[in-house]
Amino acid sequence: MNVTRTNHDEVSALLTVTLNKSDYKDKVEKTLINYAKNATVPGFRKGKVPLSMVKKQYEAGIAFEEINKQVSEALNNYVNENNLKLVGQPVPVPMNELDYNADELSVGFEIGYEPEFSIDLSSYEAPHYKVEASEKEINTSIENMQKRFAEKDAQEKITKDSYVALSIAQVVEADAEVEHNHPPKQVTVSAEQKEGFALVKGSKVGDVIKLTKTQLTENEDLAKSLSYDAHELGHIHHENLEATVVEIFKLNLAELNQELFDKVYGEGNITSEEELRNRVKTELDEYFQQNADVHFVNKILEKISEKEEVQLPEAFLVKWLMFSNQNITSEAQAQEILEAEKSIIKNQIIEGKLLNDNEVKIDYTDVLAQAEVLVNNQLAMYGIHNLPQEEVQKYAVEMLKQEEQVRQISQEVAMNKLKEVILEKSKKKETKISHDKFLEELKK
Repeated sequence: MNVTRTNHDEVSALLTVTLNKSDYKDKVEKTLINYAKNATVPGFRKGKVPLSMVKKQYEAGIAFEEINKQVSEALNNYVNENNLKLVGQPVPVPMNELDYNADELSVGFEIGYEPEFSIDLSSYEAPHYKVEASEKEINTSIENMQKRFAEKDAQEKITKDSYVALSIAQVVEADAEVEHNHPPKQVTVSAEQKEGFALVKGSKVGDVIKLTKTQLTENEDLAKSLSYDAHELGHIHHENLEATVVEIFKLNLAELNQELFDKVYGEGNITSEEELRNRVKTELDEYFQQNADVHFVNKILEKISEKEEVQLPEAFLVKWLMFSNQNITSEAQAQEILEAEKSIIKNQIIEGKLLNDNEVKIDYTDVLAQAEVLVNNQLAMYGIHNLPQEEVQKYAVEMLKQEEQVRQISQEVAMNKLKEVILEKSKKKETKISHDKFLEELKK
């Protein structure tokens, strides 16, 4: 068995795997003998089926399976031994019918791979913001805690402090030919949702407010205030809607006392309002800083992508797209798709290069820990902060039984580790900034 390489350029080549009949003959013969021993054929006792009969029926399939196995192993071994970082997957070269009885046979594969280049992270610099929570943001966060555990107080009329619960139903046309069943959408609006709150102004419980799909699609602020996103708008099947006022109430905020502290952070962990404010500030600062770190890393990656010349195996990628996607029927179509994906491929190569050169490794412990973070974040959305660690881990393990979740979480772990590498090795232009100013920077 032999693998030869013919380079097309610095990022693509033809690999030819050559097998001698002796490479697979003995294994094929051994498999056929085992078939003969176990075959059940009418007119013959088990184990007494003539080998010639077994060969006639099974030899071709067994030979092709063994050849395919050896070719795949040879190809993978060559790629690994030569440290080739493939872009896409090998594309087999079209050939005439394979003759497994030939003394020698060859199979060709077109491959594309990443170019050789290096990235000096220490040569890149970007602003690294130090973002601190303001008193206003701390107050807002604490007020949200109070709202979460607030008591409802029913109202007859809507005031500026009211919350209005709505049930929004689609109105099915009288001449509709088939039965329609669209569950009503439940939403609550307050003065914070200006357009939605204006819609219900002056209403009482039981009142029905008319609106249309056109209103929602043409008025983005109204749609958002009623919690409609683009996906939901696309699934409104009727023009007319009715919003029924189900409930009007105000919230009596929970008092800032030990009972509230214990509900939010667990019994005895916070014992005063001062401790609460310090804890909230620490949490907000950490959250803001995580966002600032991500912003810094993204800026560094943008600069690397702009500066570094990364040659792509474009001719190969056109072939690969046509081979791997039956819906792509021409080179022109494949080239158009490649043009749209070039920057994504380049960025993936850069990120992979940084991970490889900085010896970033990922193991199951890392993936499990990230899954636990995701579980805790999901629980926090429902106000659950103190689930025992063994319970959190149980949910995380269950999450990792799904292959797609493992892939996504592994990618998150890799990017988190890459973030730490970039934060450590790239130059930071340290700048203090308010959270509002930071949000403006994110929009640039």
